[in-house]
Amino acid sequence: MIHKVIVPKTRLVNLAIAVPEDFIGEEMEVIAFLKKDGLQEFESAGMVSPALPGSPLTNHQFVNWIKQAELMPTISLEDAKSQWTNQREKLLQLIK
Repeated sequence: MIHKVIVPKTRLVNLAIAVPEDFIGEEMEVIAFLKKDGLQEFESAGMVSPALPGSPLTNHQFVNWIKQAELMPTISLEDAKSQWTNQREKLLQLIK
């Protein structure tokens, strides 16, 4: 997940996003809203996540969230560890 807060100085804002390597080629959705409003309007459309601030999930929403997560692509633990090791090395090089 990429999370960035901006304060526009004019009506026209150019955004550049540094996309993580594993996001390349994947479909992404960009949502803009006033920070004080949060994602309330999207919650009514069924777009809720326990990772986002807001009201707690209902049992029905939680079950749907689990079902949706089970349909998402997965990778093996070994692949995940390998990807994390590579990413960690890149991050360590950046902070040196």
